[in-house]
Amino acid sequence: MKLHPAEIAKEIRAFSFFKSFADDLLLQTSAMVHCESFAAGSFILQEGKQNSSLFFLRSGKVEISLASEVIATLDTRGEVFGEMSVITTNPTSTTVKALSPVECFVIRSEDFGHVHPKDKDRFQALLYQIYCNVLTERLMKTNEKARLFEILNRELHEAQQKIQKVGGRVLLVEPEKKQQLPIRMALGGTGVQLDIADNSESAREFLRDNQYDVVLCEEGCVDVLKEVHEGKKTPYSILLTSKDVQGNLRILEGNRYVDHIISRDAEDRNATIRYVLTALGKLLNKDLFGIEKYLTWGVEVQRKVVSNSTHRESLREDLYGYFKKMGVRSTILDRVNTVVEEMLMNAIYDAPVDSSGKSIFNHVSRKEEIQLDTHQQSQLRYASDGVYLAVGVKDPFGSLTKDIIIDYLLSCYNGSAGSMNANKGGAGRGLHQIIENADLTVFNVKKGVCTEVICMFNIDGQKREAQPSFHYFFV
Repeated sequence: MKLHPAEIAKEIRAFSFFKSFADDLLLQTSAMVHCESFAAGSFILQEGKQNSSLFFLRSGKVEISLASEVIATLDTRGEVFGEMSVITTNPTSTTVKALSPVECFVIRSEDFGHVHPKDKDRFQALLYQIYCNVLTERLMKTNEKARLFEILNRELHEAQQKIQKVGGRVLLVEPEKKQQLPIRMALGGTGVQLDIADNSESAREFLRDNQYDVVLCEEGCVDVLKEVHEGKKTPYSILLTSKDVQGNLRILEGNRYVDHIISRDAEDRNATIRYVLTALGKLLNKDLFGIEKYLTWGVEVQRKVVSNSTHRESLREDLYGYFKKMGVRSTILDRVNTVVEEMLMNAIYDAPVDSSGKSIFNHVSRKEEIQLDTHQQSQLRYASDGVYLAVGVKDPFGSLTKDIIIDYLLSCYNGSAGSMNANKGGAGRGLHQIIENADLTVFNVKKGVCTEVICMFNIDGQKREAQPSFHYFFV
């Protein structure tokens, strides 16, 4: 459908690129705008080819890649791309591909000649000013990526050093070569010997001929983990899943012998490297607990004792104020507040058990005050490294089980929340609220000794993770 320039002007007025344009100039510019559509999977720009058009995203999602490596995705209205090749007149340096049906406004370089002569100087000056702003913004983002890369590089070096001290042999069962690469990168230089099986049969051959300290297994080959568990062939086995909570629960429901699970993001190699190294470090070093394992080395961790149910509000206020001073946005802190309330409730009412493993306060109304004895008290911990915010609650009981996590979450996602809470004081939605509000939830459990729940929040970007995920470790 062809749009009138006045309609286009109204729409692009909200785009940051055009905010400096006066109304008359905006209307002139709108007369140059073309509407173009691109099917999912089609290429809008291709690396090495000439381009003389500015593209403004109206709807859909595009992927930007360089030398076949994805470097960014865009899905925000008004995002501009193609500007570098227009400014320099050089061939495009990246490829832009439509990941979904895409609608764009397009202005071609030759259209700039249609500006009225009396406005030409003003238009060109404004255009160059805008180009300058766009390039400055791009440079700032590049600098920020460089900073994050340095942080990640330092984290990986520290994690690799910890693993290097214990060494060992690891088997990875993963059919996809693209998914094998991050784990190769993670373990390179650690001294750990890595064998890779690209199917279940090959994995069985490796297991028949070798002894392994850890088996990492992709969810499609979970049958291998069952054989490893039943044959007690390795001290530790880890299930590698996608970031799909409900899908993971369906897998775990039928494979409850799995003691360790971590999720991966197929599009985020750095996260996969970090989580694999963290998991291996925790297990091989027999050092399961601590929120600092998920943050940059050297962060200052705040610690508060959880001793009384009536103190929950003051604990949350202290936490909120601490992160507010650090500049964390209120939208993130609202989610953190929800998570911490549920974590504290669980630590006070659900975690405490007697010597026989029977719950002490689980049946009590959540409105009733509970005073915890010294040996029953938990600890609230929180910190941020500027990229991630972490909160954790650690109790001295170790009473959380895999069955509780799996069954309670399944009941919530299946629409029967609370069905397992007969004769209990809570509503049965606590774990679900924690998972859904955090970007990543980690459960660390040493049976009968300690339970720690850690929640991670990405505070560096403008958006939260597209999907929440969870990891757990039971020893």
